[in-house]
Amino acid sequence: MNELRKVILSNIDDFFSALENLSGAILILFDNEGKILDHSPSLISLVEKSDTLKGENISDLVVDNSQALLKGHGSKPVRIGLSDSRSNIHLVSGFVMLVDESRRLFLGVKIGLSAGDIMESMSKVTDELASLTRELARKNKELQAANKEIERLMNCDPLTGLSNRREFMNKLDKEIESLCSTCKPLSIIMADIDDFKEVNDTRGHPEGDRVLQLFAEILNEIISPRRTTVRYGGEEFIVMLPETTSEEATEIAEEVRKNFERETEKKLGFTVTASFGVATFKPSDTKSSILKRVDDALYSAKSGGKNRVVR
Repeated sequence: MNELRKVILSNIDDFFSALENLSGAILILFDNEGKILDHSPSLISLVEKSDTLKGENISDLVVDNSQALLKGHGSKPVRIGLSDSRSNIHLVSGFVMLVDESRRLFLGVKIGLSAGDIMESMSKVTDELASLTRELARKNKELQAANKEIERLMNCDPLTGLSNRREFMNKLDKEIESLCSTCKPLSIIMADIDDFKEVNDTRGHPEGDRVLQLFAEILNEIISPRRTTVRYGGEEFIVMLPETTSEEATEIAEEVRKNFERETEKKLGFTVTASFGVATFKPSDTKSSILKRVDDALYSAKSGGKNRVVR
């Protein structure tokens, strides 16, 4: 230890500079009256002063309940509170050393966080949380939109934009459930484009796709949005008509049939027709039975010469 002391004393300026840079040590040299004789630059930073504290009284910095600790000295550590310009209290732990009869040296390091530090940290955390909340809200909105789009794609026929078979089956279940309470009619139209294979074989699949799209356009023009229009599969279509009688459904099917025959000649340059079956829900019906009845009606329209409506 003697050799160590000699080395330190011979390089005392470098020692204190290294000590402060290494640990942020706070050094205060003061007399018996508490007048600050010298201090390390770290004290300026801690108490947020812009100039030297030499000549000021240490009691102006140290909170009342820890001032008495500076009057002693020895190897026992002390903990004092230093007040900064914003009245925040910084806890500093260290030792008071007796330099001579009239001077003491306090050597310590800051511990913990001041109230100001805590408030600043809390403010930063609050800002980060607010930013994160906004980002989560944006992501959630994007996710909801993505889920909605996925659901739409799952329930939509990509070629015609109509509902697909999956969507129709789900809606039919709900409509049948509601019939018990509403006692209102439910009719279904099933349509099939006549000789569609021949259109594909002679004119090509792109032209066949245009025929399917034109049929869907006519359905959308005639059928109100609250009713469900469906590409059931291939060249087969279904229209579900809540609160619609058999007679009303037959009139709608007939209007679609006429328009389709006319518009294919007008817009495609060749005539394509479609056949239609109509069925209205009975109290004894199930989902399977009404679908079979409308399919049977469509088969009768096909076998009876095509380009007609049968109920």
